[in-house]
Amino acid sequence: MAVTIKDVAKRARVAVGTVSRVINGRTDVHPTLRARVDKAIQELHYRPNLGARNLGRNSSPILSFILSNRSFTHPFHAHILQGVEEYCERFGYFVLFARFDYSGETSPSLLRLPGVLQSHGIADCVILSGTNYENFLVALDGLGMRHVRLGNNTADAENRPPGDQVRFDDYGGLREATRHLIELGHRDIWFIGDTSFPWVRTRHAAYRHEMSEAGLEPRGFTTGLASDPFMNGLNSVDFILEKRYPVTAMICANDDNAYGAWQALDQHKLEVPGDVSLIGFDDQHGPLRMPPLTSVKVKTKEVGWELARMAIAKITSGGMTLPEVVISTNLERRGTCRPPIAHRGERVGDSEHDFALESKAK
Repeated sequence: MAVTIKDVAKRARVAVGTVSRVINGRTDVHPTLRARVDKAIQELHYRPNLGARNLGRNSSPILSFILSNRSFTHPFHAHILQGVEEYCERFGYFVLFARFDYSGETSPSLLRLPGVLQSHGIADCVILSGTNYENFLVALDGLGMRHVRLGNNTADAENRPPGDQVRFDDYGGLREATRHLIELGHRDIWFIGDTSFPWVRTRHAAYRHEMSEAGLEPRGFTTGLASDPFMNGLNSVDFILEKRYPVTAMICANDDNAYGAWQALDQHKLEVPGDVSLIGFDDQHGPLRMPPLTSVKVKTKEVGWELARMAIAKITSGGMTLPEVVISTNLERRGTCRPPIAHRGERVGDSEHDFALESKAK
């Protein structure tokens, strides 16, 4: 039998009206009573009736956009949020924004969830962006909270069915980028990116696939030398050039890596694309002093539209699991690639491990 508002009131030892005010986000409830109601809601796994709740608060349904383990100023996820807001405005939904920094190692029961999730009844569905882990998804499931997610950046949910998520085709985009360099005549093509991140592993796998298909030797520097992507790109390319490994082109896991790689090339008196062709990923604006990159373009606003559409469908369907949506990517060519003039350096090994420090995290 479904849990009712009366069951919550009985468990919390308060009046039904008090439970209703807590559910609808009213501020005229004593903190002690609010805490008892919240505890009862969690213990009983109660989810308020959507229609009744909307009537009670006299407003449109609300979506909560949670940005996990990322800064407010991260442009990629900011553009996704912009897409979410645009779609919701068209259809009369409100969007609440919250940040949530947490560790993937924390037990789901010990996560200190954002206030918008602790206050039951505020959000009708949650959109998860940023970097998320399975423990957060488990915590939301335990609360009975409807949620959809950006699939590319869910770190350890391999055993989850690929429903209730929107994903952009980073694998296909990286294959297109690698093919472009091969068609230009490059053979000494490097992949730069920290494969301790699952989305970087996906892009690295796409690069390796295309190189193998072309009968070429993959060369990747996939160890994270710095937490900051820009510095990781700079330090990785420093190492490659100091070792005088042959390189005429580089593909980076994201644009921040690529701009760091570009600075390292500049410090070594190498020109892009005259000496080394360079491709990034994400198609985000880089430092003002740097020209725009050839980059795999992710249609971030379209990703946001689809996340919002899926969240609304999740509400209107009563929580039905929805099929995954995949957004295509494409290579934006902006003049940082050209056919190679000559190979630089000398070959010093016969395998990818001879050319780079491969990450052990797979």
